[in-house]
Amino acid sequence: MRLRHLIVWLSASALSANLVAAPKPTPHTAKASSDEPFRSFRALDAQLTILTNQLDALKKTDFDPGQTSSRSTAALAERTKFFKDMSTTSAGFGTIAGRLERLYQRRHQPFGVKTFKMIRFKAKQVQRDINGVANSQTRTALDLATKQLDKGVLSLVLQFQAASGGYGAVRCSAGAWTCCEPKRSKDLLQSEQVACMWGCVRRAKICTGFLGPRIRQP
Repeated sequence: MRLRHLIVWLSASALSANLVAAPKPTPHTAKASSDEPFRSFRALDAQLTILTNQLDALKKTDFDPGQTSSRSTAALAERTKFFKDMSTTSAGFGTIAGRLERLYQRRHQPFGVKTFKMIRFKAKQVQRDINGVANSQTRTALDLATKQLDKGVLSLVLQFQAASGGYGAVRCSAGAWTCCEPKRSKDLLQSEQVACMWGCVRRAKICTGFLGPRIRQP
């Protein structure tokens, strides 16, 4: 339930996103970079929704690794497709996070690099958890691996929320920069390793975290 509530919150906070199908790749032009990371947040939000829907569907399949009936063979084929689809989704999530990591390397904003490196790492962990479920040989191992995958997806959601939470509500005056300022260690939630809060700064150099889009003049 906690994971589902988080996904609802993420969807509501996004500026706009296609939550049915994976976002179509678009050329990463200079204009696109100037809209980062908000542009990628919308894509990542959509990917997370797809991933959690896939996880829900996976858990509803009736499959026991110890059975060899025709029914279990069909279930295995269905689950194999789920594994492939989930792995593709999590890999896509990691690709987007990695692109943001490199973007902030070029911008010389270490906190941005650290933030998106952490998200990329957690997406990679989800891929490993998916493989753990796929390789389970007994029902006990399958149940344990599925619980671990649940935890991995929740951890990915929480880390994404820690970087993107509230970005859609930021309202800055024309010419100002959006900025995600690092949270102090004592302000971090138990589940957060890297987190920040979105706000506005008049000059880019004032931002001690990482910059988002600059608000265009009318």
